[in-house]
Amino acid sequence: MKPTCGSQGAHASTSIAFWLVLIGAASTAANAGIAIFTRAAAAVAEPTKWTFIVAAPAAVWIGAVIGALAAWAFVFSFWYERCLSSPDALDACSAGVVNATVPSFASTSEQVLAFTGQHARIDVVVKSIYWQLLGTNSAWIFCAGDPDMSPLIRSYYKSPEVCAAGAGATIGAGVGVVGGILLGCIAGAAIGCATIILCILAILVALLVAAVVVIVAAIIGGQIGKAAAGSSTPTASSGQSIAVADYVTTKGSIVNLDDDAGARVYWFVTDTTLHGRSTAAPQFSFRDPDANLNPDACPVVIL
Repeated sequence: MKPTCGSQGAHASTSIAFWLVLIGAASTAANAGIAIFTRAAAAVAEPTKWTFIVAAPAAVWIGAVIGALAAWAFVFSFWYERCLSSPDALDACSAGVVNATVPSFASTSEQVLAFTGQHARIDVVVKSIYWQLLGTNSAWIFCAGDPDMSPLIRSYYKSPEVCAAGAGATIGAGVGVVGGILLGCIAGAAIGCATIILCILAILVALLVAAVVVIVAAIIGGQIGKAAAGSSTPTASSGQSIAVADYVTTKGSIVNLDDDAGARVYWFVTDTTLHGRSTAAPQFSFRDPDANLNPDACPVVIL
């Protein structure tokens, strides 16, 4: 039975495990920052040079620390989710026709904020015998724009460029935490806490300045990491590039991906077999691979 396109019901976006890791990492960064500031203050021969910063109200310090660590955690979350996490996965195999290809860093925002870059993928309209892979425990079903509304699966290929950008951005953001807190405190202290309104404003300014400094550092680090890794595109196991209209068999791990509204996707494809090309054009119907891709390279299951 063909799955219904679109939403399949409610979906919980992010796992508890991810947030526990994120909180733990932020706590570690905070402890490291406190240690750095303590040692730096103890090593200063002339305390008067630090008077302006030390004299900042405690609330301003807290605002700057929160802003810097929140920005760092935001940057780290992309790297963790896309390159470090190990979501529950199902080993699977399916076959069909490539309806679209999407490279890494496909949008302008991903080009600028390299740490938000997504892995390259191909969208495959699958043969009807593989619909069960998409419809079980899925929160969303993607479909092609053909009259049959044929189900497709997004198939991601792990990109060294994306992971290098995430790592570079996280390192850059970590370096920016110290400068962000200091600059945030300076900006907040300049406003002061003479009144409640001014104090609230000083805290917000300290928070925003610290966060901006960390994000700028992340942008720089992300671009360095991205450039160092070089570009990559989805290729078949034979080494050939994958293009729209190719018949393919894909093997890998299937997960319900938060970034794709809980749809089942390959995260990641580990093996791709090419079987020639379709003579039709997107948007493809499942009837095309059903008729023309026989046999495919998935193991035969004997019931």
